[in-house]
Amino acid sequence: MDDNDNRRNLLRYTSVGVEFIVTFGLPMAGGLWLDGRLGTTPGFMLLGGAVGFGLGLYRLIRQARPGKSKDGQDDGGSQ
Repeated sequence: MDDNDNRRNLLRYTSVGVEFIVTFGLPMAGGLWLDGRLGTTPGFMLLGGAVGFGLGLYRLIRQARPGKSKDGQDDGGSQ
């Protein structure tokens, strides 16, 4: 494996991690904001965290599954 492959893999895995954190964090932050407005701490924050975690996990599994590219075409991997 050469340096270009190593960089490509590093960027791929870094972007997957950042996407998971954003997908998890935004609904949780929205729930925290809503809790502050409505005085329902920590109800909506926990709900947002659970929804965000589920969405993040779904995206992570879809990206890790071989056989399909982002546009839905077969990329030659096993299914």
